[in-house]
Amino acid sequence: MRATLLSICAALCVTGIYATAMADDGGTFQQVKAKTFDKEKFVFPQDLRGTQLNILFLAMSSDRDNGQYQQGALLAWHAALDERGVFSAEVLPYHFPVLESPPWFVKGIIVGAMRDAYEGKVPPDQAGVLYVDDLAAFAAEARLVLDQQPTIVITSAAGPTQAAPLQVFKGEVSPEGVAAVAAAITARFAESLAENRAESVAE
Repeated sequence: MRATLLSICAALCVTGIYATAMADDGGTFQQVKAKTFDKEKFVFPQDLRGTQLNILFLAMSSDRDNGQYQQGALLAWHAALDERGVFSAEVLPYHFPVLESPPWFVKGIIVGAMRDAYEGKVPPDQAGVLYVDDLAAFAAEARLVLDQQPTIVITSAAGPTQAAPLQVFKGEVSPEGVAAVAAAITARFAESLAENRAESVAE
């Protein structure tokens, strides 16, 4: 399995996409209280519902134009990966623009505009805005790089505490990149199933 993931990383380097496999003691996500676009309360990352994996599409930016670029790129990634059939109840996609918290009276305006941008493209209960106190600290804790590029993170199932970042991808969508990311999701999914089976046998 490790050899498969290494070959995927090599393929991504050729396409201009770059990937990072998280170490066993890798980063963790900050807990963020939010609401999804269906106006339901959501605690990130504990409320992620993929039973094996969660695929996070994170637009992290303090610049409005760059944030919109990242959102568009991530929606393109989502559509292309969806065509590959990688999503299911076991592998759920989530979209989260991550922003430093503005004054309270601006939050509703931002959420309304973003809800419109995602409407019809992502289920409203699988997308929402994460307002954080410090964007750089949020990224650093999860060992994510702030570089104005769209970020895709494969995470484990949330379990009793929270999902753990497993692998990170950055860059523009491309046919080669989509094939490599889809292969990485498939490999991680197989790895997760194997681990669950081993745990069941041990019990």
